[in-house]
Amino acid sequence: MAPSTLAHHLSTLVDAGLVVQDKVGREVFNKADFDAATRLAQFITSECCQGVAIEKKEDAA
Repeated sequence: MAPSTLAHHLSTLVDAGLVVQDKVGREVFNKADFDAATRLAQFITSECCQGVAIEKKEDAA
């Protein structure tokens, strides 16, 4: 992956609060914010499928 592409995607994740960047000298360390990712996953799973019934399909013979 091109460094500019990686930087673009990391910037988006930082802006969303899903990645935290720590600068030490000239180096930048990226780490996932697992609490934020968990909250996002809980929101998505609680909101995306409300009112949707999941039907079990019979196995194809």
